[in-house]
Amino acid sequence: MTTTNLSFQLTDTKELPTALNWLDGHFSEAGADAGVNADLKQLLNAQVQDVFSHHAHEPRSVEMHVELELDRGQVLLRLIDNGQPYNPLSNGLSAKNQGGASKSCSCGAVLIQELTDAQSYRRRHEHNVLELTRHFLPG
Repeated sequence: MTTTNLSFQLTDTKELPTALNWLDGHFSEAGADAGVNADLKQLLNAQVQDVFSHHAHEPRSVEMHVELELDRGQVLLRLIDNGQPYNPLSNGLSAKNQGGASKSCSCGAVLIQELTDAQSYRRRHEHNVLELTRHFLPG
Protein backbone atom coordinates (compact mmCIF):
# COMPACT_ATOMS: atom_id res chain seq x y z
CA MET A 1 0.00 0.00 0.00
CA THR A 2 1.27 3.45 -0.90
CA THR A 3 0.89 6.38 1.47
CA THR A 4 0.68 9.90 0.08
CA ASN A 5 1.87 12.64 2.43
CA LEU A 6 0.76 16.22 1.84
CA SER A 7 1.19 19.35 3.90
CA PHE A 8 0.42 23.03 3.75
CA GLN A 9 0.51 26.00 6.08
CA LEU A 10 -2.26 28.47 6.88
CA THR A 11 -1.83 31.85 8.54
CA ASP A 12 -5.44 32.95 8.13
CA THR A 13 -8.85 31.39 7.50
CA LYS A 14 -9.04 33.29 4.19
CA GLU A 15 -6.52 30.82 2.74
CA LEU A 16 -8.74 27.83 3.50
CA PRO A 17 -11.06 27.75 0.43
CA THR A 18 -8.10 27.42 -1.93
CA ALA A 19 -6.61 24.65 0.20
CA LEU A 20 -9.92 22.76 0.34
CA ASN A 21 -10.31 22.91 -3.45
CA TRP A 22 -6.76 21.59 -3.85
CA LEU A 23 -7.54 18.67 -1.54
CA ASP A 24 -10.54 17.45 -3.58
CA GLY A 25 -8.46 15.40 -5.98
CA HIS A 26 -6.22 14.03 -3.24
CA PHE A 27 -9.13 12.72 -1.17
CA SER A 28 -10.46 11.07 -4.33
CA GLU A 29 -7.08 9.40 -4.91
CA ALA A 30 -7.48 7.73 -1.50
CA GLY A 31 -10.82 6.35 -2.72
CA ALA A 32 -13.07 8.82 -0.91
CA ASP A 33 -16.47 9.18 -2.55
CA ALA A 34 -18.27 12.52 -2.73
CA GLY A 35 -19.87 12.08 0.73
CA VAL A 36 -16.59 11.25 2.49
CA ASN A 37 -14.87 14.05 0.57
CA ALA A 38 -17.51 16.52 1.79
CA ASP A 39 -17.22 15.23 5.38
CA LEU A 40 -13.43 15.62 5.38
CA LYS A 41 -13.63 19.13 3.98
CA GLN A 42 -16.32 20.09 6.51
CA LEU A 43 -14.20 18.70 9.33
CA LEU A 44 -11.05 20.49 8.18
CA ASN A 45 -12.94 23.75 7.66
CA ALA A 46 -14.51 23.58 11.13
CA GLN A 47 -11.23 22.79 12.89
CA VAL A 48 -9.28 25.52 11.10
CA GLN A 49 -12.01 28.07 11.88
CA ASP A 50 -12.11 26.86 15.50
CA VAL A 51 -8.35 27.13 16.02
CA PHE A 52 -8.00 30.59 14.51
CA SER A 53 -11.09 31.79 16.40
CA HIS A 54 -9.79 30.38 19.69
CA HIS A 55 -6.40 32.04 19.24
CA ALA A 56 -7.70 35.34 17.76
CA HIS A 57 -6.71 37.43 20.78
CA GLU A 58 -3.18 36.13 21.20
CA PRO A 59 -0.44 38.75 20.96
CA ARG A 60 1.51 36.78 18.38
CA SER A 61 0.38 35.48 15.03
CA VAL A 62 -0.85 31.90 15.04
CA GLU A 63 0.13 29.62 12.20
CA MET A 64 -1.35 26.25 11.41
CA HIS A 65 0.44 23.45 9.63
CA VAL A 66 -1.84 20.80 8.12
CA GLU A 67 -0.46 17.37 7.32
CA LEU A 68 -2.38 14.62 5.57
CA GLU A 69 -1.54 10.96 5.25
CA LEU A 70 -3.63 9.39 2.52
CA ASP A 71 -3.92 5.64 2.17
CA ARG A 72 -6.52 3.74 0.19
CA GLY A 73 -9.56 3.80 2.48
CA GLN A 74 -8.05 6.06 5.15
CA VAL A 75 -7.20 9.71 5.69
CA LEU A 76 -5.26 11.03 8.68
CA LEU A 77 -5.51 14.78 9.25
CA ARG A 78 -2.84 16.24 11.55
CA LEU A 79 -3.41 19.87 12.55
CA ILE A 80 -0.47 21.57 14.27
CA ASP A 81 -0.62 25.14 15.55
CA ASN A 82 1.71 27.34 17.58
CA GLY A 83 -1.01 28.87 19.79
CA GLN A 84 -1.58 28.56 23.50
CA PRO A 85 -2.54 25.06 24.74
CA TYR A 86 -5.97 24.21 23.37
CA ASN A 87 -7.47 20.72 23.21
CA PRO A 88 -10.71 20.69 21.19
CA LEU A 89 -11.31 17.11 22.34
CA SER A 90 -11.57 18.18 25.98
CA ASN A 91 -14.70 20.21 25.27
CA GLY A 92 -17.06 17.39 26.21
CA LEU A 93 -16.31 14.95 23.39
CA SER A 94 -17.48 11.94 25.33
CA ALA A 95 -19.16 13.64 28.27
CA LYS A 96 -22.55 11.96 28.70
CA ASN A 97 -24.87 12.25 31.62
CA GLN A 98 -26.78 9.30 33.00
CA GLY A 99 -29.70 9.85 30.65
CA GLY A 100 -27.40 9.61 27.64
CA ALA A 101 -27.70 13.28 26.67
CA SER A 102 -24.56 15.30 26.11
CA LYS A 103 -23.45 17.76 28.77
CA SER A 104 -22.71 21.22 27.29
CA CYS A 105 -20.75 19.64 24.48
CA SER A 106 -18.76 21.72 22.01
CA CYS A 107 -20.18 21.60 18.48
CA GLY A 108 -16.64 21.08 17.18
CA ALA A 109 -16.13 18.11 19.49
CA VAL A 110 -19.41 16.57 18.35
CA LEU A 111 -18.45 17.06 14.70
CA ILE A 112 -15.07 15.44 15.32
CA GLN A 113 -16.75 12.45 16.96
CA GLU A 114 -19.32 12.08 14.17
CA LEU A 115 -16.94 12.41 11.23
CA THR A 116 -13.83 10.56 12.45
CA ASP A 117 -13.00 7.09 13.69
CA ALA A 118 -10.00 8.00 15.86
CA GLN A 119 -8.93 11.24 17.55
CA SER A 120 -5.94 12.30 19.62
CA TYR A 121 -4.52 15.53 20.99
CA ARG A 122 -1.13 16.24 22.50
CA ARG A 123 1.02 19.25 23.26
CA ARG A 124 4.48 18.89 21.72
CA HIS A 125 7.28 21.47 21.72
CA GLU A 126 4.97 24.44 22.34
CA HIS A 127 2.56 23.25 19.63
CA ASN A 128 -0.95 21.82 19.72
CA VAL A 129 -1.17 18.60 17.69
CA LEU A 130 -4.61 17.23 16.80
CA GLU A 131 -4.80 13.98 14.83
CA LEU A 132 -8.06 12.86 13.24
CA THR A 133 -8.44 9.61 11.30
CA ARG A 134 -11.29 8.67 8.98
CA HIS A 135 -11.68 5.16 7.54
CA PHE A 136 -13.99 4.43 4.62
CA LEU A 137 -14.65 1.88 1.91
CA PRO A 138 -12.71 3.05 -1.14
CA GLY A 139 -14.89 3.85 -4.11
